[in-house]
Amino acid sequence: MLEHRLEQLVENTVVSLPEAHTGLVLVVLVGFSFSLSHVFSLLANRLKPRQILFHVLLDSLVLAAALLIASFINMVMIALHTQLLVEPKQFFNAIGGALAPGLFYVLVAAPYVSDLIAIAIWVLIHLNVVTLVHLRFGLPYAEVLPLVTPGYVVALVLIALLFRSSWRRSYDRLASEFRA
Repeated sequence: MLEHRLEQLVENTVVSLPEAHTGLVLVVLVGFSFSLSHVFSLLANRLKPRQILFHVLLDSLVLAAALLIASFINMVMIALHTQLLVEPKQFFNAIGGALAPGLFYVLVAAPYVSDLIAIAIWVLIHLNVVTLVHLRFGLPYAEVLPLVTPGYVVALVLIALLFRSSWRRSYDRLASEFRA
């Protein structure tokens, strides 16, 4: 039964995901904003404009994929818990709107207050997703929080891994220039 339900959910998602224009565009824009927050470190590493553009575009697509994976995890958890048919098109469009505070993640590049801004944006995103699921599915907050937290944690881990590798590459490049 569970296996059949998951297969049905995946099939519905594959079919209706291209119809989720609004949500997908917002997720890509949020990924782009996340990626732009590191432009100053790329500039400090004396990368050429073409290299910076490549890094920003590649990172933004990977970040958007991480957010989509987290959203898919949320959708699966909700579908399994509620036994309701979750319409992927509507869910991804709604989740895109819930991720809207991430559009301001570019402000994390600000000196001295960057960590505070990042934490505030991540908290706002999580609260938006919790509120969205609460309102959309009529679940109490006590049930919603454990349902959407795994997707949130996966997004944080994936994005932290990407940022860590990006920063490490940038610092290695800068260190190699100073050695030469």
